[in-house]
Amino acid sequence: MFPGQGSQYYGMGRELLSANAVFARSMRRMDEAFAAAGLPGTLAEIYRDGCGPSTPFDDLRFTHPAILMVELSLLDVMHAEGIEPDYVLGASLGEYAAAVAVGALDPGDLATVIARQVDLVHRHCPPGAMLAVFDDAERYSAWLRAADCEVAAVNSDSHFVVTGPPPAVEAVARAVADKGVAHQRLAVGFAFHSRQMEGAAKPYLDLLGSLHLRTPRVPMISCARAGILPELTADHLWRMVRSPIRFRDAIRFVEREIGEALLVDLGPSGTFANFAKQVLGPGSAAGTIAPLNPFASKNRGLDQLRAHFRGRQESPGPASKGQRMRALVFTGQGAQHKGMGGDLFDEFPELTARADKILGYSIAELCIEDPDGRLDSTEYTQPALFVVNALSYLRKTRRGMEPVAFMAGHSLGEYNALFAAGAFDFATGVALVQRRSELMSQARGGGMAAVVGLDADAVRAVLARHRLDQLDLANLNAPDQVVVAGPAQDVAEAKLAFIEAGARAYIPLKVSGAFHSRFMEPARARFADFLSRHAFEPLKTPVIANLTGRPYEADTVADTLLAQLVEPVRWEDGIRYLLAHGVEEFQEIGPGRVLTSLIEKIRRAPVPTERAAQVRPAAPANGAPMWTSGEPAAPPQVSQVSAMSPASAAPALSALSATELGSADFRRAYGVRYAYICGAMYRAIASAELVIKASRRGILSFFGAGGLDPERVQTQVRRIQQVVGRDGPFGVNIAHDPASPQIEERLVDVLLAEGVRNVEASAFMNVTPALVRYRLSGLTLDADGTVRAANRLLVKLSRPEVAEAFLAPAPERLVHALEQDGRITPQQARLAARVGLVDDVCVEGDSGGHTDRRDWTILLPTILRLRDRMAADHASNRRVRVGVAGGIATPETAAAAFLLGADFVVTGSINLCTAESGMSPMVKAMLEQIGIQDTDYAPAGDMFELGSQVQVLKRGVFFPARARKLYDLYRRYDSLDDIDAETRGQLESRYFHRSMEEVWQETETYFADRDPQQIAKARQDPKHKMALVFRWYFAHSQRAAMTGDERYRLDFQVHCGPSLGAFNEWVRGTSLQSWQSRHVDDIAERIMDGAAAHLRERLAELAAAGGSR
Repeated sequence: MFPGQGSQYYGMGRELLSANAVFARSMRRMDEAFAAAGLPGTLAEIYRDGCGPSTPFDDLRFTHPAILMVELSLLDVMHAEGIEPDYVLGASLGEYAAAVAVGALDPGDLATVIARQVDLVHRHCPPGAMLAVFDDAERYSAWLRAADCEVAAVNSDSHFVVTGPPPAVEAVARAVADKGVAHQRLAVGFAFHSRQMEGAAKPYLDLLGSLHLRTPRVPMISCARAGILPELTADHLWRMVRSPIRFRDAIRFVEREIGEALLVDLGPSGTFANFAKQVLGPGSAAGTIAPLNPFASKNRGLDQLRAHFRGRQESPGPASKGQRMRALVFTGQGAQHKGMGGDLFDEFPELTARADKILGYSIAELCIEDPDGRLDSTEYTQPALFVVNALSYLRKTRRGMEPVAFMAGHSLGEYNALFAAGAFDFATGVALVQRRSELMSQARGGGMAAVVGLDADAVRAVLARHRLDQLDLANLNAPDQVVVAGPAQDVAEAKLAFIEAGARAYIPLKVSGAFHSRFMEPARARFADFLSRHAFEPLKTPVIANLTGRPYEADTVADTLLAQLVEPVRWEDGIRYLLAHGVEEFQEIGPGRVLTSLIEKIRRAPVPTERAAQVRPAAPANGAPMWTSGEPAAPPQVSQVSAMSPASAAPALSALSATELGSADFRRAYGVRYAYICGAMYRAIASAELVIKASRRGILSFFGAGGLDPERVQTQVRRIQQVVGRDGPFGVNIAHDPASPQIEERLVDVLLAEGVRNVEASAFMNVTPALVRYRLSGLTLDADGTVRAANRLLVKLSRPEVAEAFLAPAPERLVHALEQDGRITPQQARLAARVGLVDDVCVEGDSGGHTDRRDWTILLPTILRLRDRMAADHASNRRVRVGVAGGIATPETAAAAFLLGADFVVTGSINLCTAESGMSPMVKAMLEQIGIQDTDYAPAGDMFELGSQVQVLKRGVFFPARARKLYDLYRRYDSLDDIDAETRGQLESRYFHRSMEEVWQETETYFADRDPQQIAKARQDPKHKMALVFRWYFAHSQRAAMTGDERYRLDFQVHCGPSLGAFNEWVRGTSLQSWQSRHVDDIAERIMDGAAAHLRERLAELAAAGGSR
């Protein structure tokens, strides 16, 4: 059996590649063939460093050839061992492999056909989406047709695939989520097996018609017709792309017509073997084997296959017990009890003795007798549970436990899952847990309580409403069970607030500290040193991390375990991930059945929309807005607070939540929870870590690419995509530099190549070719005339005349020039007039960095009116969303923005002083002390000659005054030689800390590769040379601040607005006073929750005042 798209993952076949010469030789040979056909680098991509099974692998240029390479290389391994098929069965792309396997398609033609298919799909087919649904397709067929979707595949009675336009598939995903049905987005960017493929039909059929196709040597069972294919034709090869996959019917054909058969899944992941097991009836004579099952022990499937043909053992029976996908879950703290472990210690005397030696006491005595009553103390509880869990696992494996697909553990139990997956040995695990427990037990005075009957959003609302700033969410265990942590007294006093909010129970836990909260930061810092002394092995079985609810990424064990101490346990997210990936059976290892109970609650509960989005890969690029040439789209749903009278508003807003503020269209388009953005900050201050932190919590954020080489941006984008996926809620900033437009063009090249779908454009005074090219490169046309824009553009501005330029379609002269240069296609040029240039406009008030010192309370209503007027004037007929930036720092300012009609809010300066920002710790320590009066305005280095200004830190530095001095000199003099000797000496000694000749040498070196025209111009124009030398100081002052170079502290240039001072005042005396405790996702949620609470309270007051008149 040869499966198709959806079975691939990074690293597939890695062990076989190093252990089997036939497999390796075949992989290299086909990699060369695909490269010659125009698809280079597949082998290197499959085994790309830093990418593992959980990293999204969805680029068609690599996945198409990769799947075929693995499947046909496995076939070569079978041939080499004398194993020949009696039948072949292919599905979708896999039918090409099946055709080669039976001699119907020449191997030399395969690479050409696939390369051409990839090219045609990219050029002629619109972006699409595919969704696996774990239910019976028959229940949805009529409904799917009405939803503009099609069934792409029926794999079993409980698994089918939906295909269609991205928005339609997203709607299906939300609908099945509301029904509590598990689903999973496939790593495919096009709607295969749907009418969206029709655009490629004619050119592809022309190519297929030129091939020499032969009669199959052995019967070929096609999933396109669910029977034996009499001959391979060009029409049938097209049907593989366009028609639905009938895998379930094909397996029933095998069972009915062939009977006794061994179904060998040559795909990378064993998915077809699993589906076949679900289809085969009780007592079936057919069985299955998957040589490359990533969840089985090394070579197990291949050894079974060899043994079957050599008669050394019976072939595995079909649907035999133990073939359902399983996960092991290890219990955590709170499950301990006297007597646990029983006879385990006698069964494993050597390991017990080893644990005793490491711990310094008898683990058996502690667990069974607990003579000193220490079992409930953290420093003893955690080692005891780890040892009992580990020995319980070893007993199961000794007694022949079936293979498992995943492992997970709750808090401490995660260490057991890592041990079982091979990350470290037993002794190392005991040592790690012992040190962890010692450090955690030293955090005295903390407590935890389980809130039963409220979900996480409701708990956050209670915390915000009652200003319970000392409490954190520690465990997200189930839909109606959330654990909070904090100082013991605060935990106890919060009970009444939660009971009044509707909680069924509020249960204090048997723990001695505020675990998984900010109060564990001292323990985290000290544990980091201990962890750094240990190396961790690659995981043999995927382990779900409490931190993310996703499998561990490669080489992240230490970082994840550290973060686990101070971040909440996302247990529900992890279980939903496993359910969506086909896990049917959970086995709890350790004392008690607490986790089993939680899993059952999660199974029974409907999937909340936000969590459904987290279970599948994050919001896809298919969230792109869609416009038609007909009637204008309905305006997005906005919380129309300002339109209500106080009396009517109060009841409507009594239940207003943070997730309802702003534009619902914004949230849908970007796949996020809040109408909130973490804006970009230059030179990666808005770092990859910041973007990942926000995106993992469903918050849109932009990487700060300003001032960075495009190559570095590319590296960081790939790093972000490895964690949150290509379609996660993130984007990249393009900061305009009029002196170096080629940098802007190169950056757009990178963003298009890497599939970045969201761009934040800042400091632009007019529309540039690079922005137009980015926008138009994502335009496609559906068969029904719908124009789709895959690339979203958000522009930050503070002038109505600039807004007018960006609210219009792209200028015709730029579109024509791009088409003439071949930078966009003729079709994209034609479509340009039918769409707007931007999706979102951000009205920027007085802010850190580039600023016009505008007041957004005046500017926002003006831009909203301009937006509405221009929407009526232009044929694009769509409603651009308008948001606010500059001064958003507290719940009150966010609430004010939404009240004035903002569709979203953007934060900037407040994120500068967080644990995730790329700014140096020295500067962060300075920033956490400032007030609203501690900023100033200075000339902008990147627009020095134009006199543009940036707002910067004033307190404790001389940069603003020195920058103004340089600009004054630039205006007064025409060259460096005109500056008097005294002033020149002052500049060299106090500003530059080197001679002007040395500064010029560094400047020449910098521009030699990046923009040599700048050097040539400077040699011809002394004033331009002076500008470049002075601009060196601005770059130097930024680097010094970024690195925290104490020598140049007085020269630090830190872009910052007064909003950070307001934020500091808001959090003074709370846990967020220190920058180390500030995290961008937490800040976002606090501001949005607080804004919703503020609006509810103020509208209620107005209603009460109105009612008393």
